[in-house]
Amino acid sequence: MKSFSLSQDQISRIVGAAVADELSRRFNRHIDFLTAASWNGAVLLGQGGASLSPDEKKYCGQRVAQFFGLNDEYLNHPDAIRLDDWSALIKQGVVERLERFSFKPAARNAEDSAFIHNADEIFQDAAAAANILYGRRRLLSFVAPHSLLGLELSILTPNLLGIETIDARGMTPESLSKNLLFGDVLVATPTLWRYMMQERLKAPDNTLAVSFGEPMTPDLAIEMRNSGFGVLRELYGSTETGLIAWRDTPGDAFVLFDHWGRDGDGLKRTQPDGTSREVQSMDILTWVGPSSFRLAGRRDGAVQIGAVNVFPEAVAQTLEEHHHIESCRVLVGRRSDGASRLIAHIVLKNSALPNEKTAREIDAWCKSNLRQQERPQIYNFESTPAA
Repeated sequence: MKSFSLSQDQISRIVGAAVADELSRRFNRHIDFLTAASWNGAVLLGQGGASLSPDEKKYCGQRVAQFFGLNDEYLNHPDAIRLDDWSALIKQGVVERLERFSFKPAARNAEDSAFIHNADEIFQDAAAAANILYGRRRLLSFVAPHSLLGLELSILTPNLLGIETIDARGMTPESLSKNLLFGDVLVATPTLWRYMMQERLKAPDNTLAVSFGEPMTPDLAIEMRNSGFGVLRELYGSTETGLIAWRDTPGDAFVLFDHWGRDGDGLKRTQPDGTSREVQSMDILTWVGPSSFRLAGRRDGAVQIGAVNVFPEAVAQTLEEHHHIESCRVLVGRRSDGASRLIAHIVLKNSALPNEKTAREIDAWCKSNLRQQERPQIYNFESTPAA
């Protein structure tokens, strides 16, 4: 679609974020937040840059090509030595026709499956977001652009509004406080908002805060308003469904965007060509009006840790593969700042002692076998089988 206009620099940002995610997802290579944020077009694919092995280069290239709806082998070019080489090929491949995008959910599953969306629906979501962000002067984003909502909010929406977009992932709260201007909008997840509040981020008048990915708590919203963000927008959607609804205050009901409607207890999406289809949300919805609802829990048992959907039962099953663990159950607790955390209740085999050394060994094992958000923060050793 020619309605999409992505610069090569924007494509490079997407490529860098997708490569970092695929290295973590497929190869358990943890790329820290600041490093991933710095991966622009000049970064080498090999030594001195991303340091991709032949296998890593192959699968990362496939992931990037799939993201833009291209053939798996589209980036299989031996002459590509920098991320910009891939970005130039991508730009060439989509400049005339961009029909679909492919996104992997943050929660890793056994199939590691991706969800494909028509490009015109992604553009429709971005236009809806632009309507509630109209009048902003700049958009700054703490969110990686390779996710569905990250792409829509940090790249496509500011493109539609014709405003400058700034990748804020490499900024400290101190430098961000110095760079925020009257009329800006800052996009982040509640986990990142908590961090910025703890670091005493201050915003000038008429600055808008956008949040998505996990529930916004009333206490956090109050902190954000006290720090200078006069207007808050919380968005609701998912990799599976796209962008669905929004609200201004955690206590309010979510309001559907115009291209969504209620269909009994479910949802109906009107597509850009005028046709409609039924869509099942990832959460149970309690309707409070013809176009407004409250969330009543996930359908699939997932919990949100750092804006990533995590499945406690799957985490427990993985922990039970450890040679010291007889049985395990994983529960969700709350930290003092309102953030969720995983607590593992473990029954050890007779050969293991319930001490700090064992806990450290299990924690080290988790770093190799679980993603960062899936790792328990507390280990409780119990004497009775975990029920």
